[in-house]
Amino acid sequence: MYQKGIMKLFTLFLLCICACAVYADVDEDKQNVAQVLRETTSVVLLEENTPTYPLKALRRGIEGWVVLRFVVKEDGTTDDIEVFESSIDDYFDEAAIRAARGRIYQPATINGKPVMQGNVFLRSIFQIKNSDGGVSRSFLNTYRDASKALDDDDLDLAKSLIDKLDAKEKRLLAEVCYLDMLKAMYFSKTGDNKAALRHVERALVIADDVASNPIYIKLLRQAIVDNGRANNYQASLKHYEILLETDKKLAPDDPVHDYIKRVKQALNSDAPILSMGEVSHSCKTCKDTVGFWRHVLNRNHFYVDQVVGQLSKITIVCQNSSVTVGFSPETAWTVNKDGGDCSVKVFGEKGTTFRLVELANES
Repeated sequence: MYQKGIMKLFTLFLLCICACAVYADVDEDKQNVAQVLRETTSVVLLEENTPTYPLKALRRGIEGWVVLRFVVKEDGTTDDIEVFESSIDDYFDEAAIRAARGRIYQPATINGKPVMQGNVFLRSIFQIKNSDGGVSRSFLNTYRDASKALDDDDLDLAKSLIDKLDAKEKRLLAEVCYLDMLKAMYFSKTGDNKAALRHVERALVIADDVASNPIYIKLLRQAIVDNGRANNYQASLKHYEILLETDKKLAPDDPVHDYIKRVKQALNSDAPILSMGEVSHSCKTCKDTVGFWRHVLNRNHFYVDQVVGQLSKITIVCQNSSVTVGFSPETAWTVNKDGGDCSVKVFGEKGTTFRLVELANES
């Protein structure tokens, strides 16, 4: 009833970003095949372009990472490159972007025909040659003190120690990871779940390379819960899959299994999934006052309401297609997925807040 009532209030806008049903005639049987399974392939890297280590970071002994998200076009070149996340601002972003522009891929295909592929991610790690990959003694001592302060719920002391580590200009890869983990623990203690989730995800970018296996598993478990709490159900499920691959000793009666069961129930229920958004990320190709908010869709049907500020457009990128439409406050969108996750970016003036409502999928 909720969905039908809402749909009466909103103009239905169908985003046709997938192939329509394919019909085929078979001469021998004179049969019409209503739908033919598509043979799809993903992009394959042909020419890698290694980023140049920025001199400013090299001279200061700063290591870090950048995660880019981009589109691979039908000709195998990259486009619409954006910094999805980075360990430190203004050090490695441009070097990673320049390198990504020079990468050449074998394009994705559908039934042998080249097609674009969206939501391609690339992690670029910047590590000084001959670095041992560990942490400095001074970092380790402060880290242990901060961890104890968090265990003792001495949040003021914990924050001062975290700030001390954060002010340290020279930072190694492992230190970047463990600092984000400390911040996630701190924000979780203070009830700032949004900040806690962001730092858990940041720590996971390189935890598989620089953290111990127990720490990596701990971060995965926290990401499952934090994403579920934020209604990012698809992300929660993905981290669960990685946890199953990583923790071979995970007991059948481990509470994480029941938690994922509840996530799946919420995802498949008739109840709407609500996400509160705020335009905060800078859009380097837009005007200074314009930014965006990004979200991986849990479902195919959604609308945006409770807007405080100004929104301009919405871009939706799926595996082999994308579309940009102007924002309309009285529109519900239906996305015909073509496989893989679909992400949505909502553009507008920085500081604009809104609610994204995902409706139950049509049967």
